[in-house]
Amino acid sequence: MSSLAGSAIPEGLLQDTPLGGLTRFDLGTAEGMALLRQFDARLRRLGDPAAQRAAVRRLCCRAPLSSRTAGLLVLPGGALALREAEEVLVCNPAGVQALAGAEAARLLALLAGTPDLVSVVHGPAGLRRLAGLPPAGSLQSATLLREGRILAPLLPPAARWPGPALLRWGQGGGQGGVVAWPMLPAPGRLALGASVAGEALLPAGAPVAAEIWDAPAGDHRYQLLSTGLFAHLDELLGNEVSDLLRFELVDHWTDGEDSLASELADGIGLLPACFATPHDRPVAMAAMEGWPRAAALLHGAGEPLALLGIAARDWGTAWRPALRQAFLRQLRELVPAGSPALLVPEEARAAPQPVAQLAADRQLRVSGADLAVLLPLPPHPLALLRLAARLAGGIGAPVLLAAPAWGLCHRFDPGRDGDVGNAAWFGHATAGPAGG
Repeated sequence: MSSLAGSAIPEGLLQDTPLGGLTRFDLGTAEGMALLRQFDARLRRLGDPAAQRAAVRRLCCRAPLSSRTAGLLVLPGGALALREAEEVLVCNPAGVQALAGAEAARLLALLAGTPDLVSVVHGPAGLRRLAGLPPAGSLQSATLLREGRILAPLLPPAARWPGPALLRWGQGGGQGGVVAWPMLPAPGRLALGASVAGEALLPAGAPVAAEIWDAPAGDHRYQLLSTGLFAHLDELLGNEVSDLLRFELVDHWTDGEDSLASELADGIGLLPACFATPHDRPVAMAAMEGWPRAAALLHGAGEPLALLGIAARDWGTAWRPALRQAFLRQLRELVPAGSPALLVPEEARAAPQPVAQLAADRQLRVSGADLAVLLPLPPHPLALLRLAARLAGGIGAPVLLAAPAWGLCHRFDPGRDGDVGNAAWFGHATAGPAGG
């Protein structure tokens, strides 16, 4: 059952008014449907279309989950959910954990031979469900663990996870890195959205094409959710109430920025997505195209790295030597002493320089090219996010953070454009829905 607002009808609410005071209904019960039919009869007697519409807009309903699908689901935008009976489990960003490099390889060894593992791999034809771990070399893949506690030997917080967990592997089937989220029951509205717009990933089914779930922007998710809610309401109410009430309820749930469909589009955007298109370009890859020299060094490094990028195209008139120097100065104050962070200008003849050395200052003065800093991954993604957020806030200009091993990519912008990216998937509280 999924709550769209409210609960049972309070005592005394059925008073003798034009609509009987009816505003709250549980559409998953016979009593709720009977009360809705009473509301419908009074609604039609109102006559005035504007008054009828206003009355429906005041309704708060509780609706059952759609019965159209169950099991492992892909949601609009690429997030995964698990539908079991009347419960939908989704990833909890607040519980995120991560591993990289040798630790990620150790996790693969830990899971080898574990029974009941289910993986999803994104290939040219779409998302394919497989038994066991994903094949080596998979660029976009995720694994569902029935018991998240089995991760505890490498991720101690997982010992307290009460149920399933989801792993999203980095490049190369996890050799780069892996992110783990505990899965918890979704709030009522979110569960309803998953049930009406999720697509089942079946054990022996055909690949689920990207056209069905690829909705990175809020407007795209909104369209898929509107369609799903319309179909659900139509099936739920088709033989129960008049066309007038049914169409007005559909409009109430699906039309406008304040509609349930719009709310769900934002909510699903906060869930960690495991997949993006095209299949050979994982999350956090496209954003680094503005720093090709740094990206090449990052991918050729012997260990997973993070990239902090600043660019003239983002800074506009703020792109001045003094502010670039302030960026470098603050970075030195924030990274641990002795960090092997490397400054990489995008000017072809400029050599990379260790951030801690004076040569990096000279490089900033003589070169006006965009630049990036490469640094080792910390134990937890939040440390990177807080570093980038403090840098952007301290200089008052945009800073891009990308960590391909974890699929993390976020542009912190203290100016009028605001942040853009997927920091919310990693528990960063100030981040909004990915994709707008």
